[in-house]
Amino acid sequence: MSEYVEARYARLVLREARLAEEDVASRLISELSHDLKSCQNLNSARTQAVTSIRQLALSLNRPQSLHARDWEAADQAAEAWCRNAFH
Repeated sequence: MSEYVEARYARLVLREARLAEEDVASRLISELSHDLKSCQNLNSARTQAVTSIRQLALSLNRPQSLHARDWEAADQAAEAWCRNAFH
């Protein structure tokens, strides 16, 4: 899959997960994290997005944790990755 398509996929999953119930969101983000680890492309925008998504997955697995900062970081990193991949 092209890097741009992969970045758009990550953004779409993040958007859908954010609207979902917490248990569904946790599963979607964990699966997204798993999907993204298979690619060998290691540019800095992708690396930052994948790191932020993994951090969000870990945060969602801790029920007492506040997730707003992790959601925002993942969203911003995925957006930057998408812009970078488009150009």
